[in-house]
Amino acid sequence: MNNQRTNPYLKSGIILLLSAIGGAILGIVLLFIFSYSNGNIETGLTLLTHTLQSLILPFLICITILTVLAGEFTIKKLTYICGQILRTEDEECDIWEYEEEKVSAWGMNMNILSQVLCVIVLSAGYSTKYIETAAKLPFLWACIIFILCYIYDSFWQIRYIRLIQKTYPDKKGDPTSKKFQQQWLASCDEAEKQIIYQSAWHSYITLNKRIPLLLLITMLLHLFLDTGMLAIVIVAVIWLTITISYNHSCVKLRKEKISN
Repeated sequence: MNNQRTNPYLKSGIILLLSAIGGAILGIVLLFIFSYSNGNIETGLTLLTHTLQSLILPFLICITILTVLAGEFTIKKLTYICGQILRTEDEECDIWEYEEEKVSAWGMNMNILSQVLCVIVLSAGYSTKYIETAAKLPFLWACIIFILCYIYDSFWQIRYIRLIQKTYPDKKGDPTSKKFQQQWLASCDEAEKQIIYQSAWHSYITLNKRIPLLLLITMLLHLFLDTGMLAIVIVAVIWLTITISYNHSCVKLRKEKISN
């Protein structure tokens, strides 16, 4: 019958078999590429690293300038939108609240992207071997620019939170507190909490799909480029931490429900 369910063991076995075949094909292709590249790939990656090392300071300056421009533009636009929210009502207010959510998401994404790019660029020269051989003053300035960019990113987040709290006085939470997320969530209404819960669930599902892929990539990089086990261990620990944290939270919430 068409309504009969597919045997889950058979389906799982087919998926695992296809994954194994795909992995074998990918491994053979990569082996062929690296075997016949005559070291050109390794040489190219080394040249790319050296080029990035020579441009650490200019890159960090550019990232910091773009971060400040994007941050100030976002705050200015949010200030205008929040002013409209306070002056309008009903359906028009809903539209402005949507705009506020969209611009806030864009600004926060740029804020985190700035921090990630700064870490990636600085890490190109963040080794004792590079520090011992490279010019000390440019790298010192690079570290200073890195710190300044992070300070701006932190202050931007505080300004953003204060602006939202000024628009919505019922929103509580100290942005410098370790319990800020809990304080903010407690001050949200049920509709807002549902959005947060659904977004958190979506993030959890996305991570559980992406982390195995990242683990595979780090394993292949270690196999062909000898990048070391540290990256593999870190990705594996992140995956394990997310899974344990989720399961622990489910058990804790179930226990609290029984206790109440």
